[in-house]
Amino acid sequence: MRRAILCVDDEAVILLSLKFLLKGAFGNEYRIETAYGADEALRLLEGAAREEVEYRLLVTDWLMPGRKGDELIRAARGLVPGLPCILITGQAEESVLSSLVQENLVRSIFRKPWNEQELLDAVRGCLHESA
Repeated sequence: MRRAILCVDDEAVILLSLKFLLKGAFGNEYRIETAYGADEALRLLEGAAREEVEYRLLVTDWLMPGRKGDELIRAARGLVPGLPCILITGQAEESVLSSLVQENLVRSIFRKPWNEQELLDAVRGCLHESA
């Protein structure tokens, strides 16, 4: 099984930035995969066993066409129970963010633009917990 981190956003520049950052820090141990939205991410998660991929972390945007990040997180947790999730947002409603924290669906929430070191520390913490 190949261990992977799944990054989801509808903006290519954000995905490339995340992939570059995470690959530099974790690329030797984890495959960094990207999806342009919730539907593509769910297809990857659904096919994980067939592709022999074990997703260890989901890093997702909140505001995307179709399903929002909170909907993706709930659906992803249905496919991969206990999957650690980090939410990155430029514009999320505070009520949504607080409910995600209260329901223990996200480990961390970052506002765009994020602090790279803080994000890497949060990712490291999630990967350590899921090991």
